[in-house]
Amino acid sequence: MDDEEKGPEVTIRKIENNYIEFELVNVTPAFANSVRRAILSEVPTLAFDEVIISENGSVLFDEVLAHRISLIPLRVGEETYEALRECYEEGKRDECTVLFTLEVEANERPVTVLSGHLRYVGGYGLPEGVELEVEPVSDIIPIVKLGRGQKIVLEAIAKMGTGKEHAKWQPVSIAAYKYRPKVSVLKQPEGDMAENIATICPKKVFEIRENRLVVSREEECSLCKECVEKFPGIISVGWETSHILFRVEGLGVIPVEKIIDVALETLGKRLTKFLSVLEETIHQ
Repeated sequence: MDDEEKGPEVTIRKIENNYIEFELVNVTPAFANSVRRAILSEVPTLAFDEVIISENGSVLFDEVLAHRISLIPLRVGEETYEALRECYEEGKRDECTVLFTLEVEANERPVTVLSGHLRYVGGYGLPEGVELEVEPVSDIIPIVKLGRGQKIVLEAIAKMGTGKEHAKWQPVSIAAYKYRPKVSVLKQPEGDMAENIATICPKKVFEIRENRLVVSREEECSLCKECVEKFPGIISVGWETSHILFRVEGLGVIPVEKIIDVALETLGKRLTKFLSVLEETIHQ
């Protein structure tokens, strides 16, 4: 059976903390890009959407201060996330919110206001019995520095949203893929050429073994083709368009595996809806 007739295959290559690497086999670049775009823009997450400032004695304008706060990623527990996501998908985003307050004053010396100064107050509009678990992913994200006598008092309201609305709702910092490289040595170089080829490669794809140039880290190739351009006829660099290497780095708002699950689930729902509409159109 040819590769084109086989179904898609997924292999997890590496997973740790907020990072995952996996490969897709027997897929098209269009499908891989759909997955990438779904990860970036279709996964609902929680972020500060409204900032009500009662007092701002800092050097920042209210709008700049609010913008900085909105970009602080919020870690959400699994039960909380499912409740918020259900609320969002039902069109009740403005009803299901989470409230934080912040009050910091620099008395005797300057103070750096950090994400850890945000104080959780409570959630609103969520089903009873849901144990809310929401906090900044880090307590040491700087917001603004206050001079002596300066003070900030505000309320920050977090709501669900997606990356296609604003970058503050994107759940990842990296969602990228590349074709699987195919690198080969067409003929053994002479003299110092082998050492030059191994040195010139920015990804250290080549090694010298027993006075021979060999490909030792093929998948690290970035497909820059610098070796091909400077040493034509010696090295061949190509790629497999049906074999995709994917890497995703999350921000810590929800587990990276969950991000991919939700992205694929959302993509599947959109495709099902598209097919339904297409079928209705054809039979009209």
